[in-house]
Amino acid sequence: MAWKGRKQDVAITSGAAQTVETVSIHEGASTFVVDISNQNHKALDAFQVQIGVSDAQLFTVASAASDYTTSIQWPLKGCSVDLTTLAKNTRGLLVMDVLGINQVRLKASSATGSDTNLDVYWRQR
Repeated sequence: MAWKGRKQDVAITSGAAQTVETVSIHEGASTFVVDISNQNHKALDAFQVQIGVSDAQLFTVASAASDYTTSIQWPLKGCSVDLTTLAKNTRGLLVMDVLGINQVRLKASSATGSDTNLDVYWRQR
């Protein structure tokens, strides 16, 4: 299945984490893969993954560095780097189990006093 593209250069500001992308998960999908690229900009200082099992509420399932590296738990299956500190000129790949999930929201913020731009591509199958 082809990558779905989010417009390139999603602006992320310093301060509170803001929504980068919200994706509705297709019925029957079991895997969700996200490719996040931080090209020539400032490092992130936060990254959150939220899921929805109904339209009413989202739950944060990953927000700490260990959630992406050493303490990976459902629905995350794996991550190539610590997304909470994604440095400039780097990219991260996140894989999730989305069976029973109807929505995934990604949120991020950049280092204090700086803004950055991300390229985010995703696919589900």
